[in-house]
Amino acid sequence: MPWHQRERIYLIPRWSGLVLAAVVLLIFALGYVSPASRGLTQTLGITLMVAGVVVLIQSNENLRGLQIAGCRSVPVAAGDDAILELTLRNNSAAEHVGIWVGEGIPWRRFWKRNPRQSAWVPLIASETSVTLRLPVPTSRRGRFEVPTLWISSVMPYGLGFAWKVVQPEGSYSVYPTPRGIGLKDIGNGGRFSGTSISEGSADVTGHRPYESGDLLSRIDWRIYARTNRLMIRTLEDGGSNEIILRWHDTDFWDDDEKRLEQLSYWIQECVREDRKFTLDLGPAAGALHHRNIPACHEALAVFDVLRFREASGGAK
Repeated sequence: MPWHQRERIYLIPRWSGLVLAAVVLLIFALGYVSPASRGLTQTLGITLMVAGVVVLIQSNENLRGLQIAGCRSVPVAAGDDAILELTLRNNSAAEHVGIWVGEGIPWRRFWKRNPRQSAWVPLIASETSVTLRLPVPTSRRGRFEVPTLWISSVMPYGLGFAWKVVQPEGSYSVYPTPRGIGLKDIGNGGRFSGTSISEGSADVTGHRPYESGDLLSRIDWRIYARTNRLMIRTLEDGGSNEIILRWHDTDFWDDDEKRLEQLSYWIQECVREDRKFTLDLGPAAGALHHRNIPACHEALAVFDVLRFREASGGAK
């Protein structure tokens, strides 16, 4: 069966369509109470009724042949809008005008459609495609299926609202909101072990007391934990100065989600300051580093704390 025969397009009258229907009924009522003008009123009423039906048919045809041909997105922080890049394809022989693409609307909120959460296409020609950017509100981290979408329109004359339901394949990821303690403040308060750095092939030649202006990433936190003194590791030349961000570096937070938000915040800082980093979430997460930021965000979005602890032998 051809694809266009499987389309299901819904159509209801808008307020303007209801007003037109009321006018038609009024005209027929006038013809009923005034027999002398019955011929004129019947002709006018039937003409308006046929015109209204033709307009509703055109509204229905304005959606025929439209489909979502692709969907993609990049990870976004919780609380921000995820942007779905949709490819809208017109497979029909006619152009379509005034198309809205947005998330499906429950009937209880049908009249509260928010245009800001929809994408608008003024015109799409026959056998062409357009790329839309559809914002989707987010509130928590995770990977989510693309919601059911409506392709809708009130065009060409605004008497009816026509829509069709589509379910694109794909998903979008939401990583933890970046917030927490900055890398520059990790030496304040002594509440946690802090981050360490990968020095490549460089060797630690010794230690010296911390001085104002030293890189906080070179503090030896193991010595600090034992002696409560800030000591700087002295290194041979050639170190990579790459920061390693580990799950256990965030153990100063008791809440697991806050620990993930802390890692997200450190990644944001490294990106803003153009600093090299590696994100260590265990061997199952794979190689995560500054050269693939979306993969780091994706890993935080789907990070399973319980599974990580089981694989780490119950580590905190």
